[in-house]
Amino acid sequence: MTSRVRRRVHDARAALRQLRHPPEFRVPRPLLTPAQADWAATVLAEAEAAEALAKRPGAGTDALLGAAIGIWRALRKLDKGTGPLSAADLRQVRRQVHASRQALADDGLEIQEHDGMPFDSGQSLEALVIQDEPGLDRETVLETVRPTVYFRGERIQMGQVVVGRPASPAG
Repeated sequence: MTSRVRRRVHDARAALRQLRHPPEFRVPRPLLTPAQADWAATVLAEAEAAEALAKRPGAGTDALLGAAIGIWRALRKLDKGTGPLSAADLRQVRRQVHASRQALADDGLEIQEHDGMPFDSGQSLEALVIQDEPGLDRETVLETVRPTVYFRGERIQMGQVVVGRPASPAG
């Protein structure tokens, strides 16, 4: 007998053995082998764990936040233009960093800088320093120390700023 014939005989005997019992006690043949069932259970457990991890608040934003801050700092340093890089090298680096920032923006990461913007104490910004500044007519952000970062519309980092206020009149 060939192995194919043996397998069919084995399957027929198994089916006949089930017929000895009442229908409610008959055990259907498993759809998967034990090895396949173990593999499927492992895959499902990993998928559930990944889904639970993805549902955590702030999940997946740590790496994006680090990239956003690094790019922001690099752009800030490059925009000052004080370095030993040639003008062509500086343009190339700036273009690459801008492309990286755009890729993050396309994925929903927005980096908001606050330099020169009017400041209001009700804003969702952390004012690290408030200093008198002659020539100002209202409170204004003089420098962004850390930008505000949004991921898909949700703020994941509050900005930190240095604020200038109108100098109080002497008298």
